[in-house]
Amino acid sequence: MNTRYHRPHWLALAALLAFAPIAPRVASAADLSGILPEKAQVEKVAGGFKFTEGPAWHPQGFLLFTDIPNERLVKLEPDGKLSDFYTPSGRCNGLMCDQAGFVYACQMGEGHVLKLNAQGDLLGLLVEKYDGNILNGPNDLALDAHGGLYFTDPYYGPDKPLPQPMMAVYYINAAGKVTRIIEDRARPNGVTVSPDGKTLYVAEPNHGEVYSYEILAPGKLSTGKLIFKGDEALDGSGPDGMTHDVDGNLYCTYNSLVVLDASGKLLGRIETPEKPSNCTFGDADNKTLYITARTSLYKIKLNRPGIPLEKTGPALATQAARKPAGQGVIVQTVAEEKAKTVEVKAGDITLTVPESWESQPPSNNLRLAQFRIPNVAGETAEAELVVFPPFGGSVNDNVVRWIRQFDPQGIKLKMTQGQGGLGTYYYVDVAGTYKKPDGPPFLRKTIDAPDHRMLAVMLTVENRGNYFLKLVGPAKTVAAAEAAFRNSFGAKADSEKEYKLEEQ
Repeated sequence: MNTRYHRPHWLALAALLAFAPIAPRVASAADLSGILPEKAQVEKVAGGFKFTEGPAWHPQGFLLFTDIPNERLVKLEPDGKLSDFYTPSGRCNGLMCDQAGFVYACQMGEGHVLKLNAQGDLLGLLVEKYDGNILNGPNDLALDAHGGLYFTDPYYGPDKPLPQPMMAVYYINAAGKVTRIIEDRARPNGVTVSPDGKTLYVAEPNHGEVYSYEILAPGKLSTGKLIFKGDEALDGSGPDGMTHDVDGNLYCTYNSLVVLDASGKLLGRIETPEKPSNCTFGDADNKTLYITARTSLYKIKLNRPGIPLEKTGPALATQAARKPAGQGVIVQTVAEEKAKTVEVKAGDITLTVPESWESQPPSNNLRLAQFRIPNVAGETAEAELVVFPPFGGSVNDNVVRWIRQFDPQGIKLKMTQGQGGLGTYYYVDVAGTYKKPDGPPFLRKTIDAPDHRMLAVMLTVENRGNYFLKLVGPAKTVAAAEAAFRNSFGAKADSEKEYKLEEQ
């Protein structure tokens, strides 16, 4: 099951799905007459997010987009239902899907490019490092007809030495090989490939410009050509994300949607209620332009369809997808983990855990069992699962105790309750700076462990009392282990509902 951080109030959000449409103001209606229907209107689809980006249409008929500060990929069903698709996302930004249903994501916060399946399971890393270092902050991407992928790697954040010598554009070929192909743009952002596959377009927001590059061969480009510079008064900063329709017209996100023809000629502007960040075509006829804009998602129906999805994208590089234990990331699907499990007795309960989780002798008599969890790439701090026997305290008391093990500054928290294979359970997911015990428990000494996460469960077993399970460690390692952790005690996601602390 995917974790959800800063979960919005979905009931309130559902009420936002019907909004008064907004008639777009167009700079040159004549030039857009073949694109905009006569009564075209911008409609609000959903709101209440922190910062939306990366809209991508999936061939199974749903839309994905990112809510970057809330660390999640959001799924929009045709009936308007919203749910989390992949979280914590590592601040994923740009997304793209292929016809096979795979999802490609720029993981801005971790410096990676990811590949996921249609269910939101992480399959592996397309890019883990380049020249021995992580990337600055992958931002946007575009697939080509050769199974390759172009992506940009700018940086947005506080001043610091960057892991790469410049902000650049890269190409991943069908076999997974990564090459840096553009090094002379100040901060490349949006990127898209023309419908005929002959031109790459790159956004340069530092100067309000759009550049075109002739594609000489997959990943081989001509010198860039400036084709459009935004009007500072009208367009402000940008462009950010971009997309094409089948005629090669380019939709660029400035203060509004700026529409250009393939040569860069301005066709017009479509105003949006909030400053847009990215856009993509979707729906059954591929004529609906979905627009992410700050706190909301919008759409507008057009006369022209967007470019179709490419058949496939790059294969996972073997060394990034799977490595021997102790030498980096081991990426497994949920199905693979379930296929390699063992049953472990802990008091009166039996847990089902992956073989890769190292069972260790309990370090003190307060523990029934403990396991060391294998680290994922880049994390060295220990992650462990501990099973405690029944002892006292209400649900509230124990939940509060778990929460207090984290610094309140910047804490992220989600609480649910459900009914699983072993009984009723209360599930607490908390992340932030962990107050890690240092020395014997009676000393109550701790050290700060930033970027940690805890999954803690109070499991009520009939006639046996309340057992306690606690998985804690570096955030990425815990995220990779969560599905197996839930499976260990028979959690059932469809039974869960939000749990709220009782007022004291």
